[in-house]
Amino acid sequence: MTAELRVFLRIEIAEGREAEFEELWLEHARTVRRFPHNHGQQLLRQTDQPGVYTVLTDWTDEPSFRAFEQSPEQQAYLKRLWPMRTVGEMRLLEPLHDLSPAAPAATE
Repeated sequence: MTAELRVFLRIEIAEGREAEFEELWLEHARTVRRFPHNHGQQLLRQTDQPGVYTVLTDWTDEPSFRAFEQSPEQQAYLKRLWPMRTVGEMRLLEPLHDLSPAAPAATE
């Protein structure tokens, strides 16, 4: 199965709660990876704003992602996340092209 949906989340975390958020995200990510339609996830932190994060997660399709959103596991996570989050934004993206790095040139 291939990922036909990438979910982009931008999350701003209240100052002083960054480490707590990162720990919560890692704990939840271990749960998310057990969902059969999840194809991977990444947590990224903005270099110039330590409390601003981006989450990228890939799913088989939108219906499988929407089913995950309604799962008890996701709802429990959101209840813990919301008190530490100040701003959040979600976008659903359709992957179009994926280019791997070019192979290094052979040297003799």
